[in-house]
Formats: sequence, structure tokens, C-alpha cells
Amino acid sequence: MKNTKIEAIVFDLAGTLIDFGSQAPSKVLIHIFNENGIPITKKEAIGPMGIEKKAHISQLIYSKKINLLWKKKYKKKPSKNDINKLFKLFNPELKKIIKKHSKLITGSKKTIEFIKKKKIKIATNTGYSDDILKIILSELKKQKFTPDIAYGSSYAKIGRPTAEIIYKIFSDLNITKGSSCIKVDDTIPGLLEGVNAGMWVVGVIFSGNEFGKTEVEFNKLSYKDKFKFRKMIKNKFKKVGADYVIDTIKDLPKVIKLIEKRIT
Repeated sequence: MKNTKIEAIVFDLAGTLIDFGSQAPSKVLIHIFNENGIPITKKEAIGPMGIEKKAHISQLIYSKKINLLWKKKYKKKPSKNDINKLFKLFNPELKKIIKKHSKLITGSKKTIEFIKKKKIKIATNTGYSDDILKIILSELKKQKFTPDIAYGSSYAKIGRPTAEIIYKIFSDLNITKGSSCIKVDDTIPGLLEGVNAGMWVVGVIFSGNEFGKTEVEFNKLSYKDKFKFRKMIKNKFKKVGADYVIDTIKDLPKVIKLIEKRIT
């Protein structure tokens, strides 16, 4: 008998459920590179967002511009030791600010209530390590939300965009198949993770990393500017296989209904 029900939804955290614009990681990355005499822009910092943070730092340091800046300052190419040094700075700095960036994005609570009423399981996974995830989960509990299962990047050997952690979630939740589940994410690696797991994939535009602005900045945008950003980011998400795109998490219930009809 075919499964005609959505079994689970796997959410990314920063930029999807919490931290509008995914501000925390970019702030920390800019800070730790600046502390080492390498100025980077926010656009550069958010480029590889969605993957495990050590891998993120590695991609940044080996990018053409930052690589050149590093060689100019230190008279040598960046090394694995340099990556390790920067990574050791990342979590301590993130811990200083992560609590204030763990507030549920507007509309999250209503969407979570909608999902729970449908008895759909809720999982979260993130490019953050397990010690950061624990802080976030504690803050989410204060906001009366606890996912059925949550994984950080500490559990991954390969990480995004592979479906490694998704398969762990499927196993823990006794999921029968990826095509009965939804992945909701704001980053390209996170969306590809869902594609690789055979899930329905929903990209989040305005609260996410690709847009990269705060909720206040978003609300100040004109209709024309919102249309422009929406079209640009939607095209990027569709190219990597997103089935649907939404502005923010508050728009997810209508997409869930559409997917339910298509499954049926």
C-alpha cells in the first residue's frame, strides 16, 4: 500500500527556523578573520553557508581573494593548521552571541502547531556543532518547542550536501521513504541534502542566508525590491532541485497542503 501521508519534516535552524537572515555565523566569521588581519565581507562570509563550519572556514581561506590576502600578510599559503586555528576560535565566539540569535522567526510557532496537529514528526539538523546545538535547543525549549530529533554537524563524517544526517534521522524516526518527507532549508548545501535523500525540498528565501538581511531590513523593502530578490533567489533554489520556495516559515503550511495533494 502506498504511503499517502507526510511522515516528517526536517528543518534547518539558522535562517530557517531561527536567526532571521542567518546573522550569527557571518558575524563570527567576519570577526575571527579580522582578528587574524584578514578583512572579509559579509557576502564572502556567507558564501559556503550551510556546511559544517570547519569546512566552511576551509572554503573561505582557499578562495582566491582570501588566499591572496593570507599570502600577502603571512608570506605563505594558508595551511590546515591555520584552518584549525580559526576553527578553534569559531565556537567560543559563537557561544557569546548564539542565545540572542536563537529566537524563533516570526510565524514559526503557528507553523509548528499546524504540523503537530497533523501528527507529522519534526526534526532539525544544522551545520553547527553539537555543543552549539545544545544551547539552541535549550533556548527553543524556553519558547515551548522541542523537535522529535535534532542533529548537529558533530555527528557527520561527510556532511552536507550528502544525505548522511538525513538517513540518521530517517532511522531514528522509523521513516519508510524520503518521498514522504520534506526538507526545509535556506542554503544550497541544505537543499541539496534533501534532494540527495529523495525528499520534497522547500527553499526559504527572505529569512535565509541567500538574502542575508535582518527582519527589520526585510520589512523596509519595497514590493519591487522584494520581487527582485525573490526572483533571483528562487531561480538559484530551483536550479539545485527545490520543489517549492517560500518567503519565510510562516508560508510553509500552504506548501504542506500542496505536497499532501501530490502524494495522494
